Amino acid sequence: MIRLGLRLTLASGREAVLRVLVTAAAVALGVGLLLAALAGGSGLHAQTDRGAWLDTSAQAARSTSGTPTSDRLWWLSSVDQFGSQAIDRVDVAAAGPSAPVPPGIAHLPGPGEYFASPALTTLIASQPASELRDRFPGRQIGTIGASALPSPNSLIIVIGHTARQLVRAPGAVEVGAIQRTPASCYHCQNPVGSGPVLQWILAGAAVFLLLPVLILIATASRLSAARREERFAAMRLVGATPRQISVVSAVEAVVAALAGVAVGFALFFVFRPLLYHVPFTGAPLAEGDLSLHGIDVILVVIGVPVAAVVSALLASRRSA
Repeated sequence: MIRLGLRLTLASGREAVLRVLVTAAAVALGVGLLLAALAGGSGLHAQTDRGAWLDTSAQAARSTSGTPTSDRLWWLSSVDQFGSQAIDRVDVAAAGPSAPVPPGIAHLPGPGEYFASPALTTLIASQPASELRDRFPGRQIGTIGASALPSPNSLIIVIGHTARQLVRAPGAVEVGAIQRTPASCYHCQNPVGSGPVLQWILAGAAVFLLLPVLILIATASRLSAARREERFAAMRLVGATPRQISVVSAVEAVVAALAGVAVGFALFFVFRPLLYHVPFTGAPLAEGDLSLHGIDVILVVIGVPVAAVVSALLASRRSA
């Protein structure tokens, strides 16, 4: 019956091919949207992970108890405003030779030195010194690496001081480790703090997008319901059982679903470069953030055809 189903699906005239194409197009649209939601969740996770270190002070009291003084770091996190742009500023001072180093830089800046993100470096160079450069004491000794930047256009600066200078600064805390995982969004101080919330939203969207896929498949099936009923009636007249009719219907659904999944993946990869510029958290994603995990691919490649078969079987039972 599987061979007969393939023959009826692929070699029984223009109408059958059109029916498969309509169903495949519906599946492709749903798969493309589903992949975009899954990849968006991965991108937000990567973005919030890279920006977690900016919230070190929010967790300092809990994460550094019992740490030797020589392994501690004076830390003051704040936000400067330049026009409509926010600049994450971190003032640091080593309390000993083994003080932790923030990600993205090879070593702590000394007094009168600072590291700046590439976007901030460009911004400083493009503005008069009196408007921006003079806000930051000392000289720039390097740029912050991409591993510590939530977004390619993040404006971040790490400024070095002596421990004696920073210990008297209001808001400065002594920490024993740099935060590596995102804090609760209620404690976040940087713009990507809403990332965890958006991850849950996108995860829910990915689940709910399975429902439109089923609706699109069912709608495409109903468009050819009359012709399907005629074919099933003819099959019953020649002795086909309801189970055999279901197999034929399932084969058609699998062929259409697999074609739609392939096209959906192609649509996702074609339009993925445009998604990098969507500021989900107020800042665009970095290249490579919109990746698909193995479980995502398995979910789509297996889940969508199964959903298509279930929908087709329900339709065939009504018709039979």
